[in-house]
Parts: sequence; C-alpha cells; structure tokens
Amino acid sequence: MQKKNKVTVKIMDREYTLVSEDSREHMQSVANYVDDKMRETYESNRKLSTSMIGVLTALNIADELYKINSEKVELEKRINSPQYELKTARDELEAVVAEFDRRSRSYEKMVEEFLKLIDSSSIYEAGVTQLKKRMDKLDQDLRDKEESLMRSRDEVAELEKEFSHREGQLRVIDFED
Repeated sequence: MQKKNKVTVKIMDREYTLVSEDSREHMQSVANYVDDKMRETYESNRKLSTSMIGVLTALNIADELYKINSEKVELEKRINSPQYELKTARDELEAVVAEFDRRSRSYEKMVEEFLKLIDSSSIYEAGVTQLKKRMDKLDQDLRDKEESLMRSRDEVAELEKEFSHREGQLRVIDFED
C-alpha cells in the first residue's frame, strides 16, 4: 500500500484539503486545472452561483474526458488493426516513392542545366579566345601604325629642317645678286 499524500489547494478562493496516493505536484496540477476551468465558466456568466459554476465546470470537464476516451478507443482500434498498419505502411511507401520521383526529376533538371552551362561555357571560351586574338592583332596594328607615325614625324622634321636650310640658302642667293 502506497503512502498517502496530503495537500491544501485553493479553488475559486476557497481552500480544500486533498488526500491521495498521487504526488502532491499532481494533485496541485489537477486543482489548478479545475480552478482555471471554474474561472472560465464564471467569466462567461458572472451571475451564476458557485454551485452552478461547479456543476457546469464538472459537465465541461466530463465532456472533455468523454471525448478523449472516445478518441482513445478509436485510436486503439485503428492501431491494433492489421489493415491500419498495412494502410500506414502503404501511405509511407507512397510518400517515399513520391519524394523519390520529385527528387529524381529535380536531379534530371539539374543535369540538363549543367550540360547547358558546359556548352555555354565552351562557346563563351571560344568567343573569348577569338576576341583575344583579334585584340592582339589590333594591338599589333596600333603599335605598327604608331611606329609608322613616329617615322613619318621624323621624316617631316627632317624635311622641315632641310626645307628651312634650303630656304635659308635661297635667301642668301637672293641677297648676293
């Protein structure tokens, strides 16, 4: 025989002494639950007497218990049923197959996109290589033209010197006459 526990609880501002084999914490929890439910009932209609609040709260808690017990019985029937287990296994299998199919399609799309990217990068690299060759040729052409321009400038400078020198000689000849 277990030891009896005793606890004093407050419900709707009145003290009650409870004695049970359950733990003190459990008894306090149950009393708090009943107090909360009674206060809910009181808040919904403040004109009710304490005894009416108690009866309505008891009916509400009994209704909750009845519904929970009914759900428990139904769940126990379903869990113990081989058909339930088979249906559950089939549902799980269908979910796994559907997820596999979804991931497989996703993988195939990624492979297609990857192959397209490889093709695009090959085309891009070929284009870049051609552009580099063209730029190198244009750069060489520019250097050649700059070099030619420098030679032309040097020639022009030489010609201008020669022209100035000859012009100077012509003036000297003009003055001697």
